[in-house]
Parts: sequence; C-alpha cells; structure tokens
Amino acid sequence: MSARLRRVSERVDSVTRFLAVPIGIATILIVFFEVLMRYVFRAPLVTSVELARLGFVWSCFLGAALGVKRGSHIRFVFFAEKCGSLGGGLLQLGVSLLSTAFFGLLVLKGVEMTQRVYESYFPALGVSQLWLYLPLPVSAAIMLVHGLAFVAADLTALRSPGVGGVAR
Repeated sequence: MSARLRRVSERVDSVTRFLAVPIGIATILIVFFEVLMRYVFRAPLVTSVELARLGFVWSCFLGAALGVKRGSHIRFVFFAEKCGSLGGGLLQLGVSLLSTAFFGLLVLKGVEMTQRVYESYFPALGVSQLWLYLPLPVSAAIMLVHGLAFVAADLTALRSPGVGGVAR
C-alpha cells in the first residue's frame, strides 16, 4: 500500500510541477508586460491586474503543495531527536496524521468557499471568481495525497526492524 501511495504522490507531484512552473512564469511575464505598457507606452491593460492576481494565487498554492511533498516547510527537529528512534517515529506519524487531517479540512472548507463565490465575476475579465478560490481545494487535495503517502511511509517505517527515521 505504501509503495502504491508513493507512486500516486510522485505522479501528482509531477503534474503539479508541470502546472506551477508555467503559471509562475506567466505571472512574471504579465506583471512585466503591464509595467512596460503602463510606464513606457502609457497604455495600461485593464485585465493585467486580475490575471496577475490569479497567477500569483495559483503559484503560491501549487508551490505550497510542492513544498509539502519535499518537506521544505519549517519544522522543529530538536524535540524529535530527543525522543529516540521509536519516539521520533511515533512523533513523525502523529505529525503526518495531523497534517493529513488538516489537508482534508482544507479541501472541505475550500470547496465551500469556492461554491460561495461561483456566481461573482471579475469586472475586467468577466470570468467567475471561482478561479481565484479554486487553488485552495485543489492544492489541499494535492497535499492530502502527499499526506496519505507520508502516513503510509511512517507506518511502514515503524513496523520495520530497528525503527529508524522515516526516509521520504
């Protein structure tokens, strides 16, 4: 089960990277083009602010999901080091379980928020503001997949002889 979840997590991560990088680059280009149009050509684009906002929000949330997969968010390891091998493994499992539960809650609340703004529209773009709120449940679902893979890996590591640290 752990290997299957890890493979799913890897596939989801590769799709996330495939989406996050072009969205981030497009956001930078939109802002650069808007600055150029506004200050050099004195002809600002009305839709650029809304497009840049959409790109920024999508980039941030997809980037957060990428950070969860890589374990690059801040963590306090001094306590886990003091707990020993078994205690550290149990602590890691507890953190993974709590994180996964939180990601599930974010999916539910993100879907609720997205449904509430479905009928409101961006004034310049004319598209639903759903696209501004959709990154929350999407990225939370991605993080939920990673969290489930982490829980499975933590359980596997705890069952193994020697109970060492969990290598993700």
